[in-house]
Amino acid sequence: MEWENTALGNLFVPDVLTPEQFYDSRRDDSSIRPVKKLMMAILEDALRCFQNNADAKSGARKRLFSEAEQWLCGEGGTGPFAFETVCETLGIEPQFLRSGLREWRSQQLAGVSTRRLARRSPVVRSGRISAPAHREAKRAARAN
Repeated sequence: MEWENTALGNLFVPDVLTPEQFYDSRRDDSSIRPVKKLMMAILEDALRCFQNNADAKSGARKRLFSEAEQWLCGEGGTGPFAFETVCETLGIEPQFLRSGLREWRSQQLAGVSTRRLARRSPVVRSGRISAPAHREAKRAARAN
């Protein structure tokens, strides 16, 4: 048929992606990798604030919960670090995560024992963190 070679005919040609084409668009570009790490850290922090402060009645913990809840569950945020933008960049379905949070919150309010996010790192550091040059100078001073 002659219509197959026209622009109208192209509408009916199925779009086919090979696995390489699909995963090529999802490959981490080295220039975007740090941004994705920052986005993941922001999301993890919001989830921890939401879960760890859900039982707060007043004060700073209540404010942390409210801010996290607004960012996680509020609709219509804009900008590169809006909840939906962060989720889309990380390959997370925002509505699915929100429904899971609502389910967790309803179980928590009902008194059902629910798991919280684990600490990001089991490492606990006490004392100040200083620059390497400063540490070396301190060691040299102690050695004398």
